[in-house]
Amino acid sequence: MSGLALRGATALVTGASSGIGAALARQLAARGAHLILVARRQDRLDELGAALRSTCGVQVDIVAADLSAPAGLDAVVAAVGARVVDVLINNAGAGWIGLFADAPPARQLEIVDVNCRAVVGLTRAVLPGMLARRRGHVVQVASVAGFMPGPRSSVYYASKAFVVSHAEALRHELKGTGVAVTVVAPGPVATEFQRRAGVTGTMGGAALMSDVDVAAATLDAVEGGAFLVVPGVGNALLVALAWLLPRRFAAALVDRLQRKRLAAPPAD
Repeated sequence: MSGLALRGATALVTGASSGIGAALARQLAARGAHLILVARRQDRLDELGAALRSTCGVQVDIVAADLSAPAGLDAVVAAVGARVVDVLINNAGAGWIGLFADAPPARQLEIVDVNCRAVVGLTRAVLPGMLARRRGHVVQVASVAGFMPGPRSSVYYASKAFVVSHAEALRHELKGTGVAVTVVAPGPVATEFQRRAGVTGTMGGAALMSDVDVAAATLDAVEGGAFLVVPGVGNALLVALAWLLPRRFAAALVDRLQRKRLAAPPAD
């Protein structure tokens, strides 16, 4: 599948108020794309939108909505309506680290709603228009977690496995339609997501990746037509190892790494 030129395209980015989402918004605008930015925090979206309009001269629309609630997803779908969306980037994510039996039930269901339900709902909402135009790109931001079982973060890992599996199937369904799919699988990234998930250290002592680097790799994949993006050599090796290891060994490896993350001092 050939890539999609971003200049003049319209991209919808969820989780755009910070971290990878904000980095994606800045780099999309720098590449000449118009934006529809979605996140919970109106003030941060307004600030980011104003900066991008001023510095890059692109159109930026803001949709403040909480994708962990059905009403929030409905609000985004309604706000987009029949608008042309050339690129959808499902970046919003939620996580929690700890034993499943200790996890707040509401938090675990929120992970499913943000990481799975919102991905399905938004992809389904924009895909018919892309198919009708025979042009579009769907980007699902998963994680290296999507390739292995995840003790002490079981629902998060399972939700990202859902994202990977759905993206693989969707890619097959969309062959020859002019609509491409990319799945991005970063490792731990230095963002607010890590703090909200309860992560105090790094993955096995490894340095956290930059959200700027992950965003750049993602957009290069959109313009180049790549399907799977695993930023960072260490992360690529981890995904390869997950494919090779028996599942029970992969689970034991993740459990050991998660214990280190919980025990480590906070990352700077």
